[in-house]
Amino acid sequence: MNISSWNVRGMNDPSKIVELKKYLSNNRVILVAFIETRVKENNCTKVQKKFGGTWRWETNYNFSPRGRIWIGWKHSILTFQPLYVAEQLIHGIISAKNGLFSTHFTAVYGLHTIENRKPLWVDLCSLKNTITGPWLVMGDFNAVLLSCDRVNGTAVTNNETRDFEECINSADLTELKTFGQFFSWTNKGQGNLRICSRIDRAFGNLDWHNKYADSVVEYLNPGLSDHTPLIMRYKVNVKQGGRPFKFFNYMADHKDFMTIVQERWQVEIQGTAMFRIGNKLKGIKTGLKALHHQEFAGLEERIENIRADLNLIQSQLAIDHTDSQLQNDEKDLSSKLKKFLLIQESAFKQKSRIQWLKLGDSNSKFFFSAMRERNSRNISPSVTALPFTLSAANKTALKSPMTSQGQLTVLLKAVISLHIGLLVSTECKPYTAENKASNNPFLVAT
Repeated sequence: MNISSWNVRGMNDPSKIVELKKYLSNNRVILVAFIETRVKENNCTKVQKKFGGTWRWETNYNFSPRGRIWIGWKHSILTFQPLYVAEQLIHGIISAKNGLFSTHFTAVYGLHTIENRKPLWVDLCSLKNTITGPWLVMGDFNAVLLSCDRVNGTAVTNNETRDFEECINSADLTELKTFGQFFSWTNKGQGNLRICSRIDRAFGNLDWHNKYADSVVEYLNPGLSDHTPLIMRYKVNVKQGGRPFKFFNYMADHKDFMTIVQERWQVEIQGTAMFRIGNKLKGIKTGLKALHHQEFAGLEERIENIRADLNLIQSQLAIDHTDSQLQNDEKDLSSKLKKFLLIQESAFKQKSRIQWLKLGDSNSKFFFSAMRERNSRNISPSVTALPFTLSAANKTALKSPMTSQGQLTVLLKAVISLHIGLLVSTECKPYTAENKASNNPFLVAT
């Protein structure tokens, strides 16, 4: 959830628009307050269209003919409901459409003199009395708050900071955690004539800091402006269920696989046939999950570690070619690397559901694209019914003792898939001559 404010010092230059669009895209900004646009009201629609149809806009032209503040947001992701608009601020409510984020938001652009900024402080204090819940305030206040907020130029005086400080205290606002640049504005002067000050800030009320404690504000480089853009970054945690157990084919090749399945299947359980099957499958799943965690978890990390160890051994062998221990270590690591690469390839093949004619086709760009595409298609909130029946062969397999790994494979594919929820109706195909050759254990006689 990235929200930004930026005094852009004009948006009439086409090259500036290009940079602003790139900035929004690169930083995944979903709501932005552009300050000091300098775009006349009769041109604002034309300029706004250059950002594309994904953006909606709110402005304060009714109070400032030069469009001092624009707020834009991606309407497919969130909504912004303006509640109060004035010359020096726009205030409203941000609501994410997924329901995971909402806050009051005020975009600020203070006027340039102490006297002219007084209505801004009054407005902020008045808003505080109307707000319940989180409140985020961002923008260019055109005022310093602390004595260290300016270097070179005139010294910071109490008269400059008094109104700002009193407003922040009265509104119960505190500054968000920041990183990046410290000063947010420069006059672009040369040498000792360059003046820098911190006049752009982001504040939150107590409810904000309690609810969005992990939020931070980044001060970026100014680019084509003399002000740095501010980005409030907050990672919305999407609550998800635990990962479902997935049976990978390479697990069946492990030396302990048959032992685990047979031991769990032979456990005596009292109850109906369906109850016994369900509990036996739960036992098998528990055993296979433990096997996977012990032998195959963190596959990519394991491969990288083996690569690093092999590289180290081979570097040492380059110095001492006759060291028998290093030679044995190299042989063992090479064998282990090949083993895990084959396992990884098998997993990729299973995820992509594409049968390659040659193993050399693995790990290509298309391979990963196919895997991602299938993952996106497989997203389903729930499965309420499975409109199919087990074939006669699978019914027999459920009743018969296991005598071979081939029978076990049929059993696992037909029944474990039922229990775990991996089997959906689209994978149940009629038993015909056309698909007989596929050896699909889910074929149903029609």
